[in-house]
Amino acid sequence: MTMARINGAKPKVLILDDERDMCEFVADVGADMEFSTTWCDNFEDFACRYSIDLRGIFLDLAMPGMDGVEIIRFLADNKSGANLVLMSGYDSDVIEAARRLAESRGLKVAGVLHKPFGVGDLSAVYDRLAAIQAPCPPSAVEKAPDRYRPDTEALGNALDDGHVVPWFQAKFCAKTRKILGAEVLARWIHPEHGMVGPDRFIGLAERDGMIDRLTDSMFRQALAQCGEWRKAGLSPKVALNLSPHMLLNLDLPDALVDMARDYGVPPEQITIEITETALAGDFTSQLDILTRLRMRRFGLSIDDFGTGYSSLKQLQQGPFTELKVDQSFIARAMIEEGARAIVESSIALGHRLGLKVVAEGIETEEQMRLVADLGCEEVQGFLLARPCAAQSFVWPTS
Repeated sequence: MTMARINGAKPKVLILDDERDMCEFVADVGADMEFSTTWCDNFEDFACRYSIDLRGIFLDLAMPGMDGVEIIRFLADNKSGANLVLMSGYDSDVIEAARRLAESRGLKVAGVLHKPFGVGDLSAVYDRLAAIQAPCPPSAVEKAPDRYRPDTEALGNALDDGHVVPWFQAKFCAKTRKILGAEVLARWIHPEHGMVGPDRFIGLAERDGMIDRLTDSMFRQALAQCGEWRKAGLSPKVALNLSPHMLLNLDLPDALVDMARDYGVPPEQITIEITETALAGDFTSQLDILTRLRMRRFGLSIDDFGTGYSSLKQLQQGPFTELKVDQSFIARAMIEEGARAIVESSIALGHRLGLKVVAEGIETEEQMRLVADLGCEEVQGFLLARPCAAQSFVWPTS
């Protein structure tokens, strides 16, 4: 059995099931595997015992007077970071619907246990929970559960005042775990509201015609930082995210070349990431821009592969150099055959097309082994590195 204790502390799990014998069984196995276990058989006790530092929550989907969907709603409303384990005697299609509901509400599902289950199945789920990194408490700058909703004027002021800055998430070699590059992510650090998530301002910028300005700011700040790193003797390779709206700008390739030259960064050190959904428009016009970007030696990555509407013909015809497997499939690959099949086929397809393949959202060693064994060249995710400010990012010196 896997020992779950990390740095002397036992990870906590909470068990909710109206059958006391089941609660005690799940709790006893967890205790044997070095977990701190607590159980309850009603919602009132569950709400009192719930805490933000839970590693996992074992949830029975069918209980008298309430059901698991209500608990899922409660956890989603409270922004729970715990990993759910769904327990039920329902048919598989019902359990899968509950799983998809939880994930669509932003929750993580670590496993499913079909009742009745034995010690072996339960131990495997605990092994999975033990391998998951403990949730990191929000830093001082990442406070902001105050639901701040910015408007266009606030975003414009933030850009003027330099409050929207590039953060860097490392991309690693899947075999050696050496840092090979970094993806640039926009972060708005508000002086009063803390970290304003990109989900609250990227869509705003696109809707209100500010995406060009935001993209230009991120590109310039990121390339200026790369220029400083290069002066220090480093050789940074960065990936910059391009909004679908920018694929309508025929001047884009030349503008990016001029920008890279201004900051002393060779275009071949820069990869432009484009989401798969961006290719749902006028692909002929997009192909014009994509081809000219490659002619100017920029790398081209198709991001979030498997979630959009692009055809295989577009993928094959576009001059892409990289394919990124979406993290939603990585997250479910160890527990859902369909998701695993998509991961396997996406990696194989990328290689058949001569593309480098990157796996996003790697959070466990089990996921890391899977994508490495499937031949994925690069990975990124919280298991190896979270996004951070430039001053905290450490490039390898050789």
